[in-house]
Amino acid sequence: IVVDLDHFKHINDTHGHDVGDQVLQSFADTARAQLREGDILCRMGGEEFVILLPDTAPEQAMQVAERLRLAVSTTPVEVETEVVATGRLTYTASLGVARVDPEEASLEPAIKRADEGLYAAKNAGRNRVHWYAD
Repeated sequence: IVVDLDHFKHINDTHGHDVGDQVLQSFADTARAQLREGDILCRMGGEEFVILLPDTAPEQAMQVAERLRLAVSTTPVEVETEVVATGRLTYTASLGVARVDPEEASLEPAIKRADEGLYAAKNAGRNRVHWYAD
């Protein structure tokens, strides 16, 4: 799964990098709470993350991704009231999901496929999960 936090640049530009850092930390906490033992969460850089789901069928991977998408969209980040009047900042994420082919020598091709799924999710309106069809 490749995850990108929607409109993250806007969060940084509007509320500052300290709030952006809080959003990243909140996402990581939310993701870890939704993932299973043995799943691996990695930050690729900026607001982009990769999640590896070993020994997981495509249907299960989509369920994990959708569960994470929903958890992110319904778990606001607690921030200072000077930054956001309510003290709670909501955000969403777009996710692309792809299968790792055991014949491939590295994870790079699977990550590229999941990234294509991510861009399909963004192009379809963001805050959604998209499976990369082989």
